[in-house]
Formats: sequence, structure tokens, C-alpha cells
Amino acid sequence: MGGKRLDARIEYDSFGPIQIPANSYWGAQTARARDELFTCGWKYHPKLIEAIVLVKKAAASVNSELGRLDSRLADAIVQACDEVLSGQWRDQIIAEPLQSGSGLALNININEVLANRAEELLGGNAGEYKLLDPHRHLNLSQASNDVFTTAMRLAVITALKEFEPALLDLERLLRRKALEFAKIVKVGRSHLRDSVPITLGQEFNAFGSTVERSFKNLKESSNCLFELNIGGTQIGTGWDAHPSYQARMVDKLSVFSKFRLKPGEDLLRMSQSMSDFVQVSSALRQLAIELGKIANDLRLLNSGPEAGIAEIKMPAVLLSPSPLLPDGLPEEAQPLLAESLNMVCFQIIGMDLSIALAAQAGQLETNPMAAAILHNLVQAIDLLKQGLFAFNQKCLAGITVDNERCQQLLASSGALFAAVSEQIGLDDARALFKMHEENPERLRQALLEGNVLSPPVIEKILNHAYFTTASIRPRVNGAMESAS
Repeated sequence: MGGKRLDARIEYDSFGPIQIPANSYWGAQTARARDELFTCGWKYHPKLIEAIVLVKKAAASVNSELGRLDSRLADAIVQACDEVLSGQWRDQIIAEPLQSGSGLALNININEVLANRAEELLGGNAGEYKLLDPHRHLNLSQASNDVFTTAMRLAVITALKEFEPALLDLERLLRRKALEFAKIVKVGRSHLRDSVPITLGQEFNAFGSTVERSFKNLKESSNCLFELNIGGTQIGTGWDAHPSYQARMVDKLSVFSKFRLKPGEDLLRMSQSMSDFVQVSSALRQLAIELGKIANDLRLLNSGPEAGIAEIKMPAVLLSPSPLLPDGLPEEAQPLLAESLNMVCFQIIGMDLSIALAAQAGQLETNPMAAAILHNLVQAIDLLKQGLFAFNQKCLAGITVDNERCQQLLASSGALFAAVSEQIGLDDARALFKMHEENPERLRQALLEGNVLSPPVIEKILNHAYFTTASIRPRVNGAMESAS
């Protein structure tokens, strides 16, 4: 910071004088918020701070173009904004998310930081406000209500864009595993009971389709966020904003953000209602529910190693001693990354509830709980992104199949018995299976070596597609009697 500084300076607001650290760019009102409002140590998300600074940069340019702000002042504000966007002065943003629901404290904090830094760039000193005033110049044509909610939209769009690669990678890995396991026939399960066969590839492909659909739903839900309410000022009526301000701001923000933004159709609705954010949060919750179910299924298929299903094996990331005989039995690998993904999903579902409660708590023309909505929504997106990056590469990519275990369980489930019964009848099938009940795997060999069925028929019923594609099953003599 330029200029010689003392340890502190005195600034004034409506309550009187207040002492400010001399090396601070924030001013009197931010100091009041720090001293008088609730604090818990939480920080505003960097994406929101960047989005608000982007709005301030656009506003300075547009107000200058419209003749409402001297170009020299506008240039200094734009330079100060660029400094913050490049990572400078972030320690000067000290407002906290739960201090003021409409983002008032953060808007004030950023206005003061930018005004004081721009004052220095113009040759003045921070805290004097001789050339630039935080409210008259930095908040010109704006109110915290439209600035904050516009920045919310930009922050969520940015967070979702950064989240997309993790979700696409998840679907890609699931589809790849589906191809890898395409010919692995195993027991299907309904109500956790043995059912008709399925391939492991079909299970993983269904997981991939679930992720694909959830991703599409999330994308569609976020389309409404590209509509901005900037220019609505206090409550959506555009009080103290130039008639051309909104359209120019949207154009400028589109250039700065590289997003295809558009003016809001009803700024009053966008001031009153947080439903656009609820819609995105709901889609994120749906995704979390689906991912939690997939993680649960993988943990079940991995259960074991001896007394569980154990059809797949997750990569070992940590080993723990056997609880039965630590010094005599092998160490065990726990499904930690799948469990972590479950916990991440639980957290996101809880955040969605907080967002829903905050959204319905608005009154009349504004919602004073907007900061809680943004804090939870962007944190949820980031949390799921981090959870998926770890799960994708350290767990899902390394999953392998125990084909021998799959065939063992399949033979024990009655699937092969049903296939043979369709060809030779129930009585002969029972007799054949009775001979090999102690060793179901020997039955397969007996079918191949004996003359019970012709080789083409044996090849047909042992093929992975026999029980796992749509077909009308032949009726077996005695089947109804057996079922009864």
C-alpha cells in the first residue's frame, strides 16, 4: 500500500468516530460490522467475492459510459477491481456469510476496499475519501440486493462449470467398467434376495445412465441462473438506475465472465424469490441421492471377503488388522472412499434443507437469507466435486471383478438349474443337479463333457446373453407343481 502509514487512522460514520488499522483498505462501516455483528470465523466463498468485484468493475465502466461517473474515477475503480481479481487484497475482505443475509456487510466491505485502493491509485490516501466515496461512487446505480443476487448467480454458474469434469469423469469410468465387465454373468438381486441373472456390465452401465440423467437435470436446472437481475437495485423497480443500465451491465458482464447472460424478464420476481437457486439445489440433492445409492451398491458388492457378496474388489487404500486374529489373519481393506462419498452425499442433502428453509424465509420484496443460500449451495458443489475427484481416481478406476466368485454364486442361485430345466425338464434336471450338488462348478463341466445336451445348446445357455436379454422363457413341465 502506498504512502507513509501510522498504526491507526480515525474514520467517521453516522455513529461517530472509529479507529481503523492504518494498513487496512476497509473502513468505518466494515469495522462496525466486525465489532457489532455476529462472527464465527466463516469466510465468503472466493467465487462470490470475485463475482461481486466483477459486478463493481462492470458498473464503473457502464456508469462512465452513461455519463454518471467521471472516466478518471472509473478507470481507477476498474484497476482496483483487476487487482482484487488477480488475487491481491483478499485479506481485506473480512465480512462473514452469516453477518447479513442480503450480503449488505460484504457489499459495504468491498465498496470500501475498492474505494480506498482507487483513492491511492489517484494519488490520495486510504480513509480520506476526498476523491472517491464508497457509497456514492462504488455503489452508483446499485443496491446490495441486486449486486449480491447477481453475484450469487455468477458464482454458482462458475462453480457448476468447474464441477462438470468430475461428473463427466464419473460417467466415463462407469461406462468403461460396463464394457470391461460386459460378459461377467452374476446373480441379480431384488429385495436383497436372489433374482434372475444380470451381467456386472449391465449394473455398471445402469449406474452410468443414472449419472448421465442426473447431470442433464442439473444442467437444465441451472439455465435460469444465466438470467440476471442487475439494475433492479433495491427491490426490482430499478430505482436510481439509468434506463439503459441493465442491458449494458448484462452485456459487460457477459464479456467479463465469458458466459452468455441475459437480462431478467421480471426483476421483481427475481428480487423476491430464491426459487432459481432452490431448483439447482434440488437437482444437486437428487444427484447426491443417486450417488449415495451407487456408493452403497458398490460397498455391498465389495462386502466380504469370505462371508459377504465379494463379487468386486475395491482398491486397498488403507489396511487394518483383522479383528479376529490380528497377528494370524491377513489385514483387511475397508471401502473408505465409498463411505466418504456417502458422507459427502448426506452433507449435501442437509445443505439442501438449509437452502429450502432460507428460501421460504424471505419477506415481501427481498430475501434477507440469501447469504445462507449461496454459502450452502457453492459449498455443496465444491464438496461433491472434491469427493468425486477422490472417488473416481482412487476407487472406481481400480475396481476389479472376482469372476470365480460371481460364477460360484450364480451356480448356487438356481439360474443354471433353470436354464437346464428349460431344455431337459425338471425331473431330469433335478437328477443331474443332485449328482453334483456338492460341486456346482463340476456340473458345468459335466454338461460340456456328457451327452445331456448338444454342444450348441450348452454354448447357448452358458453364454452371458442367455439370461440377460429380453426373451420369452419356455414353459417347463412340472414348473407350476414345483413352484407350489
